[in-house]
Amino acid sequence: MVLDSQDDVEVVWQAADGVEAVELAGSQPVDVIFMDVQMPNLDGIAATREVLESGVAGPGGEPTRVVVLTTFDNDEYVMNSIAAGASGFLLKDTDPEDLIDAVRTVGEASAVISPKATARLLRQVRGGASHLGVEASGGSGADTPDEDDDLGLVDPLTPREREILVLVARGYSNPEIARQLFVSLPTVKTHVGRILAKTGSRDRVHAVLFAVRHGLVDASRALED
Repeated sequence: MVLDSQDDVEVVWQAADGVEAVELAGSQPVDVIFMDVQMPNLDGIAATREVLESGVAGPGGEPTRVVVLTTFDNDEYVMNSIAAGASGFLLKDTDPEDLIDAVRTVGEASAVISPKATARLLRQVRGGASHLGVEASGGSGADTPDEDDDLGLVDPLTPREREILVLVARGYSNPEIARQLFVSLPTVKTHVGRILAKTGSRDRVHAVLFAVRHGLVDASRALED
């Protein structure tokens, strides 16, 4: 009811459990899925993984994005949701306006995570989240790769893209990055889009994890703001 109240948002289907969600995601493509965690037959995290691994795309051709929505706020749910590829994690007591914003935000390849969930995510990253393939770099920043390091990418980041990725990992929004670097907002958006494509990141959260994993930013400073 909340989502359908918006002119630019249409609820296409609702699923009774994870199995039906996976089936409907394949037969009736959508841009964004709000996925409950605790469901019969197939839980939301497993369903998220199946949907995203299938490579389904929304009507506009962009990959379908999943926002996990649950009444439970704990480390395991947060970490497993992100590991499964979710672009967000919100609690069911989130304000209706924030739910609506989440649909629009993930549609722009950004990520939505509740502040508490973000804190849990970064705490796990700092401690080393092996199931995400993340290792925290040294606190001194001495292990930061030099500019000639291609970070294992087929299409390496340009110096400007690398600079912007570091700012993204430190929690800067696109407008803040534009002000910091004295460039236009469209320019920042273009760079962020190229960063996501080159690093194979679904959204900004996964770009942050890439940056931490490759030592571009100390995990203790990632998303510090």
